[in-house]
Amino acid sequence: MQEIAPDHTVKLDRVGADIAIMPRHGSSFRRLTLIGSDGSQRHFIVQKSFAPSARSDERILQLFRVLNQMFDKHKESRRRHIYFNTPINIPVWSQVRMVEDDLMYSTFLEVYENHCVRNDKEADHPITYFKEQLNQATSGQTSPEAIVDLRLQAYSDITKNLVTDRIFSQYMYKMLLNANHIWAFIKQFSIQFALSSFMSNMLQIGGRSPNKILFAKNTGKIYQTDFHPAYDANGMNEFNEPVPFRLTRNIQSFFSPFPQWVRQPRLCFHLKQKVTENVENVISRISGIAPRNFSEEEEDAVDPPESVQKGVTELVEAALTPRNLCMMDPRWHPWLNLYSWRQI
Repeated sequence: MQEIAPDHTVKLDRVGADIAIMPRHGSSFRRLTLIGSDGSQRHFIVQKSFAPSARSDERILQLFRVLNQMFDKHKESRRRHIYFNTPINIPVWSQVRMVEDDLMYSTFLEVYENHCVRNDKEADHPITYFKEQLNQATSGQTSPEAIVDLRLQAYSDITKNLVTDRIFSQYMYKMLLNANHIWAFIKQFSIQFALSSFMSNMLQIGGRSPNKILFAKNTGKIYQTDFHPAYDANGMNEFNEPVPFRLTRNIQSFFSPFPQWVRQPRLCFHLKQKVTENVENVISRISGIAPRNFSEEEEDAVDPPESVQKGVTELVEAALTPRNLCMMDPRWHPWLNLYSWRQI
């Protein structure tokens, strides 16, 4: 690690007088403003009495920082500005930690709730409507195929009648100044979202509800809370969601076909290539230390892998299929049509 010259070290000068209350991680926390000796300001959320799984978030951030070092060594990654957003996470003591926050952070759910308040709508109405449509399935007389049809019909009704498709477009149109800012935001947002989708599928991380995805309204950076795998009592990974990652049709409409079908597969291919190179390097070194005989190599022979482009396309199609989206939990909000830049 490169040492910082003493003259360039920024020291904590004071703590800001204003302490805001911010909704984060499914609860409300105080946000402190730390002012440095050079006048710079850094904002931190103070979390206390968090679950033991919060330590998993810290390990995931450590993994992201290691991957950022790997990306920084390759010119193609630097040219595409591929990097994970890794906020500073400071454990103060066993039950308290400070997480770096951004004044421009917002969640997808906050945008939807602001729209409902502005238009005098009930934010939970789609969830109650979805459950009402499935009440007839609680009697036990309905076949599994009929339950899927009921969920699909309820999902279609909500996307057509209850939730509009211009919420996020209207919100961001007021935030961004012109078309250049919009294009820069979409470009950076699509890169960040592709990275998050890649890690969600590779690490089998689910539960990506809108309140757990934070995005910076000025830069397009994404930070996901509670981003870690879940394990059962036997230590096995619990991932039973029908979609590989969150890519609802609202995000599809926001991205437009170009970033969705071109940028995301290309980024996933680039990430997979770099990870594969490192894995193959480690395996080759291990094989040189512990060589195997010819019969063992024949037993472990496998068919050549399929095209990465084809695999990513299949994952995108699975994430966008309404039949898979309707099987998600209502609290996952699969119907939130927050993105439709084509109508701006």
